[in-house]
Amino acid sequence: MQGAGGPAGTPAGPWDAERPATLAIVGAGSRGLGIVERLVNQCLAEPFPVTVHLVDPQPLGPGFHLRDQPDHLLLNTVCAQITAFADDEMVDGPTRIGGPSLHTWCQERDLRLGADGYTVRAGEGRQIRPNDFLPRRLLSEYLAWAAERILAAAPPCFALIRHATTATDIRPGEDGGEVVLLDDGTHLEADAVFVTVGHHTLHLPAASRPEPPAGPGLITRPYPLPTALDSIGPGEDIAVLGMGLTAMDVIASLTLGRGGRHEPAADGGRLRYVPSGREPRIVLVNRSGVPSRSRPHLNPGRTRFAPLVLTTDRIETLRRQRADGRLNFLDDVLPLVEAEMELTYYRTVLAGRTGDAAGAGAEFADRVATSGVDPALAAAREEFGPYPLHGVLTEEPADRQWADAAAYAGWFVARVADDLAEARAGLGASPVKEALEVLRDHRDVLRAVIDPPGVDDPSLDHFFGEFNSTVNRLVIGPQLDRSAELLSLLDAGVLRLGPGPRPKVIAPSGQGPWRLESTCLADPASVEVGHVVHAHVAEPSADRLPTSLLGRLVAAGRVSTLARRGTRVTGLHVTREGQGIGPAGEVRPTLFFLGPHTEGSSYYNHYVPSPGAPSRALKDAELALRTALPALTKRTS
Repeated sequence: MQGAGGPAGTPAGPWDAERPATLAIVGAGSRGLGIVERLVNQCLAEPFPVTVHLVDPQPLGPGFHLRDQPDHLLLNTVCAQITAFADDEMVDGPTRIGGPSLHTWCQERDLRLGADGYTVRAGEGRQIRPNDFLPRRLLSEYLAWAAERILAAAPPCFALIRHATTATDIRPGEDGGEVVLLDDGTHLEADAVFVTVGHHTLHLPAASRPEPPAGPGLITRPYPLPTALDSIGPGEDIAVLGMGLTAMDVIASLTLGRGGRHEPAADGGRLRYVPSGREPRIVLVNRSGVPSRSRPHLNPGRTRFAPLVLTTDRIETLRRQRADGRLNFLDDVLPLVEAEMELTYYRTVLAGRTGDAAGAGAEFADRVATSGVDPALAAAREEFGPYPLHGVLTEEPADRQWADAAAYAGWFVARVADDLAEARAGLGASPVKEALEVLRDHRDVLRAVIDPPGVDDPSLDHFFGEFNSTVNRLVIGPQLDRSAELLSLLDAGVLRLGPGPRPKVIAPSGQGPWRLESTCLADPASVEVGHVVHAHVAEPSADRLPTSLLGRLVAAGRVSTLARRGTRVTGLHVTREGQGIGPAGEVRPTLFFLGPHTEGSSYYNHYVPSPGAPSRALKDAELALRTALPALTKRTS
């Protein structure tokens, strides 16, 4: 490869087939593994010489999925929907290396699930099912195993050189490539560098992180679990701020992780929590006051409806109506999302009545094509009854007021119980869960909304602020067992709800307690605790981490953050191909960024691919590789 690159979207330069290409990958988690997997498949399909320098202190594959995590820390994706091996539905390039999903991999090792619903051991318990949520440590083992299988399949023309160290900087090379500086003082020269450092701040020492603790008993980053919570003693009062996946991890660590257990109730009702006596007293609060909806059971044979209005073709039509191609999310896109969700709700209702999901989908497609969306929905409301999710994407419960803390708690528990019933009915049966699942099933359309030219800046703030938080609460929530356990802990008194939504959190003066005061209760209430845990982990902007690799690259102007444009979104500014964009809009043709730190330039970058479905992570890897090495081809097998 030779130096100069053109504007965004153009190749980095002609690939010199007369000499081996040299690439560097900084970060060996699932995104780094995806680049390796795509390269090895390319080399198997059409051999060409390539040397890859892999820079990471950790082995290839697992990333922040740590092998020594306790079994009660679960994945929030069912095991049949996780794979490290590409198939023809997932990617555009060659797929010469087959391999098992996480579910099949567990079956091959006779790994089984214990009676507690989370402990996995070989030969002990029931067989693992496709829709089981498994311990995260198993994903660590699986990804490490998959990485070695992929490398073992590589042809002689593919050479991987591992550097078990950290990259401290990446600078322009004299010949137009890149130079990677390592913390041992050495450097690597490469034709192109792919930065895939993932959730990099999870690995930074506490001293280098922003926002140090502002008071006694404050835990701003609850990972790694359970050691981050060791300072919290039995019987002490602790407030957990947040109700998402991190909060569920914290609660599980302070209950199951301390010897408690959930048992089926004798009457077949709610679970019953049996405490160990080592738990603290937990107070649970969050800004919205709304519980996260739990992930639904995946019924076998479930049909995923094709979108009728929320389509990439419709998005492109709307773009052509904007002078600069940038969409207004609230005006252009949100009505499509809401309509698609409502159509999916009624298609599922009809499918439940007829027993024919495919037929129900076809009938509604015909209704929309014949009469239009609004008349089709009006007729469906008349025929099947009211749609129960109106306003779910824009509701702000914290704007309302409850009489007192008991009234709020009663409302909250009813919301969890109702959602748990829908989650147990599951996808393919629950119209409510199917409607919400539109936000996951058609995520690629939402990605197309954010892909360049994207949306206007106010829309970008709204999308990655209010809308993204709502989506996370609706469909990226905890496993349904976690919701059942939440009700069990409330019944046992080990956990209680705080003083309503949006509480005022008052830091102690000296060594006194923290105080949480209500803002949404007619009869004011307050709670005092000795510890506060921030259970919402967000990646800080790279420019606020000057000692990190990303911080240095931003400081040097090699890449910029979207915040530089005046938005609240702090992800890195990159092209659709993943190339860094500098502060003046200049494209870095041989410096690529892939993964969670590009959130904002693209959407939803933190996931592991699923078999049989298009994988944006692997397609992004292919696009970046083809931009760096234009000789790579599309599907060849």
